[in-house]
Amino acid sequence: TFLNVITPLGPLTKSWAIMGFPAAFFLINVLGFLLVSFGMPVQVLFWYVVACMPFGAALFAFRVVPRLREVWSESAGRAARADGEAGGKGAAIWDSCLDWRAWLPSLLPFMLCNIVGHFVMEGALPANFNAFNDHVVPLFGRTDDHLMNKERFFVVFFVFVGVGDMASRRFMYSFGLDSYRSNIIALLAALACCLAGMYLTTLGIGIVAWLSVFLSFWGQGMNYAIGSKYIDRFVPRRHNLAAYSFWIFTGAAGAILGSTLVDVIRYWICHDEASLHECLAH
Repeated sequence: TFLNVITPLGPLTKSWAIMGFPAAFFLINVLGFLLVSFGMPVQVLFWYVVACMPFGAALFAFRVVPRLREVWSESAGRAARADGEAGGKGAAIWDSCLDWRAWLPSLLPFMLCNIVGHFVMEGALPANFNAFNDHVVPLFGRTDDHLMNKERFFVVFFVFVGVGDMASRRFMYSFGLDSYRSNIIALLAALACCLAGMYLTTLGIGIVAWLSVFLSFWGQGMNYAIGSKYIDRFVPRRHNLAAYSFWIFTGAAGAILGSTLVDVIRYWICHDEASLHECLAH
């Protein structure tokens, strides 16, 4: 995976690299939604993404890969002496699975937190769209007072998403987390943020939704930074790829579960009761 490949570039590089996805998400959903609110066709955003993909691949191939080769070349001897691994290369995933006792049990809390974080992220986000589904959004409850244009409401909404997700990833890399206990405490804090964000989402109040999504994505960003930092620092280098693969796979399972239960989360918000500007049937 990408996270496994860039590991030799060090934790500082990793701390900035993991901010790439939320930064792109922020750009599309803040600037993009803002332009759409002023009349730009939404198809333009899809074509922008398509145009950026080959550029990103070329940037990685011609700028990152050569640097990786330099790092591997410089560290080959040291890695071989330290780990007994030629060139510092990792084991095949199957070999890591056979040696699962060396890395998997300690990774389980990180995998479970990743499931919850992705569940909240992929469940609460679309549920807000399904609940605030009129052309305007009531900011202080289901009333006709203090209404805001829906597109501009979600521009602000995604500002909170992007700031929470990006800042928390960089924030957690500033902590040492030099013991298993400190990692677990940090994970519990991330989990608490995710769950608090989900609870606030169920209140169905426009202005509170901004806080709820900030907490949800702050928790998920913390989880992502804690997990990637733990894997790079404490999982044996030869099992780095397997650890990332299992960790990401369980997160994806949580995301699938969250996306399939969007209607359930919408029910927690709406309780099958439509108001003038919220929880409409269409």
